[in-house]
Amino acid sequence: MQKHLKLSIILLPVAFVTLVGIYVYSLWTSEKRRSAEVPVVAFEVMVRDLRSFHKKRGGFPKDLKEMEGIVWGKKETREFSNNGCGLIHGNYHYLYTPRGPHEFTLWAVPTGRQREEAATWFVTATPESQRRWKGPALMPNDIKSLDVYPSVQQLSVLGLIEQPTTLSTK
Repeated sequence: MQKHLKLSIILLPVAFVTLVGIYVYSLWTSEKRRSAEVPVVAFEVMVRDLRSFHKKRGGFPKDLKEMEGIVWGKKETREFSNNGCGLIHGNYHYLYTPRGPHEFTLWAVPTGRQREEAATWFVTATPESQRRWKGPALMPNDIKSLDVYPSVQQLSVLGLIEQPTTLSTK
């Protein structure tokens, strides 16, 4: 009887520590999964990279695929869409449209299950300046019908508000 009691005294703490360990691990994995679903905007990085391309080549690219090897390395596998003008990265869908060699527009629309927690961005930019709009997350089916050259009225209908103008420092 005492042998069973000694075994129980040893196994009880081991079982308790194991149970606590499993509980902590499950909390950690669920938080990691949730944080992986939250959209992470790289909007300013995209604008910076497009301006870097312009500085190197004298004009903006015709599509985002041209950025590989010139501004971006070839290490990452990128998921392009819309004939190379769309890119999905960090639970954001970026839609790039050149408006000539020295101007472009860029949409950044959050995607995924946590998209409501992020903002939609739109920018029209030149090498020297940009105009930015920010608003609520758009519905996934809205991405297909976005106007690549929207008017200020269209942007306000979507709930986007113009942000303060920023100037590029060369």
